[in-house]
Amino acid sequence: MQPKRQRVVLVGFHIVALLLLTASNSFATDTILVGGKIITLDAQERVAEALAIRDGRIVAVGSDAEVLKLAGDRTEVIKLGGRTVLPGFIEAHVHSIGAARASVAGTYAELSSIAEMQDWIRQRAKELPAGQWIEVPRNEITRLKERRHPTPAELDAATTDHPVLYTSVMKHVLNSAGFRALGIVDANSKLPDGEIVRDEQGRPVLIRGGNQSLRKLMPRPTVTREQTMTALGKLLRRYNEVGITTIYERATDRDGVGMFNELRDQGRLTTRMRATFRFSARTAEGVEKYIKGIGFKPGEGDDWVRAVTMKTTLDGGIHWGTTRLSEPYGDRRIRFYRLTDPNYRGEMYCTPEELKTIFATVNRLGWPMSIHVTGDGGTEAVLDAIAAVAATDPSIKQRRFNLLHTYFPTPAIARRTKELGVGVDTQGYLYYRDAEAMADIYGKSWVERFIGLGEWARAGVPVSVNSDHMIGFDPDHAMNSFNPALMLWIAVARLSDGGHVYGAGQKLSRFDALRAVTLWAAWLSFDEDKLGSLEPGKLADLVVIDRDYLACPVNELREIKVLRTMVGGKTVFQR
Repeated sequence: MQPKRQRVVLVGFHIVALLLLTASNSFATDTILVGGKIITLDAQERVAEALAIRDGRIVAVGSDAEVLKLAGDRTEVIKLGGRTVLPGFIEAHVHSIGAARASVAGTYAELSSIAEMQDWIRQRAKELPAGQWIEVPRNEITRLKERRHPTPAELDAATTDHPVLYTSVMKHVLNSAGFRALGIVDANSKLPDGEIVRDEQGRPVLIRGGNQSLRKLMPRPTVTREQTMTALGKLLRRYNEVGITTIYERATDRDGVGMFNELRDQGRLTTRMRATFRFSARTAEGVEKYIKGIGFKPGEGDDWVRAVTMKTTLDGGIHWGTTRLSEPYGDRRIRFYRLTDPNYRGEMYCTPEELKTIFATVNRLGWPMSIHVTGDGGTEAVLDAIAAVAATDPSIKQRRFNLLHTYFPTPAIARRTKELGVGVDTQGYLYYRDAEAMADIYGKSWVERFIGLGEWARAGVPVSVNSDHMIGFDPDHAMNSFNPALMLWIAVARLSDGGHVYGAGQKLSRFDALRAVTLWAAWLSFDEDKLGSLEPGKLADLVVIDRDYLACPVNELREIKVLRTMVGGKTVFQR
């Protein structure tokens, strides 16, 4: 966390703009924003009235009178009327290509209870011919009012004319028609690739596994590349509507990067993209082969589309009961996740030696590394492996490895993360939607450090607050909301959807919350000299909002509406 600095109302006129004062149109600015409250987010937390843009970059920030001297005959002057301007929001964890592809098959629905799920199924049953499968959109049981899977009888209450599938925490529940379609008709029925969990009367309740058997009956719809590209362009514009100007695509490949490059070449790309490449290799040879195969060099690309980091997965997630913890799950968590061994601590998909090999190889090849790790035990294992590599090759501390998720920080974990030069990418929306379940399932001490933003900030760790958006186009009701206004409010207020504050010490100041969706996120991709604040020389990515970010009541932060979004000095959205 940066030390508190005095704010001033006016930013002095920057010397970088003095060249323009000769006022010939060949040197005049393209655009000037005047009469506003421009939160620069510079090191002094200064606030200005006006800002000038030329050739896609900010050239001056200062008073109205000073900046207006840079106007020429062709300069567009945007009068802000007292509105607040913020740096463009950086969404550091999305799966936009997957979300675009899924949208072709249907519209996502956020469901908060089994009753809402039943209503959704009934509506779909009216729209589809009898006998056609109905798959309930992904909604985790931690977010359902009942905090459990629906029963087959509850799905039957919605329809018996269609087989129905609901999936959560890596387990499937079907209605009676669904179990029959799968061939589960009596107490002796089995699945070749799954375990059938039954009640005391021997009736099927849910299935662990069985994915291949299910997909034979209900294959994924075919979506063409052209359909995906069209949907992706629409989704990027939805991002712009909430002020997002840069995204980190957190699991892509060469073709995914190609889609963004095509959109750029066609003049249809409205957000910058930073690419993360996910692999499953566990040996030095496997990692080398994968990196050679993608055909990119570290940092290859431009300010619009760039290859940034590699990615591997260490553990699972809190919704699935596979998070790697520092302690056994115990009875309460075992019951909730319907596991069997109370000494279970979660998954570790790599051994410590494999982690060390992966990190050493990626570092030797010049790449940063992003690691999916959700539990504190998993995070400690990742830091141990980075430290082991650093003991013989300290250059790894300059790579800016990213911890993706890492839900339960402690002061010791945060200190080590800082010492090793590692940044954090975590999801504020999970606190909002899942904190109540964490309080019940994990307990008080765990929920108070769940999505512990304050812990990271106090240690000086650059922490990005983001969505992990993966399904749906509604900013507020997608599978993980991608509305930065909601992220800012969650970071500052730390209220759960049940109205509770767990761990008040994890709250961020308004300035630090803003850094977590701008400047600190830019740091993760070595972009802090270009993005994340409104300073001369930086790319002109900004948003104009409808209220005073610094002075409005806390609960109004979540209601912020974006009036204009600019990327590279061009307006890509205007309300």
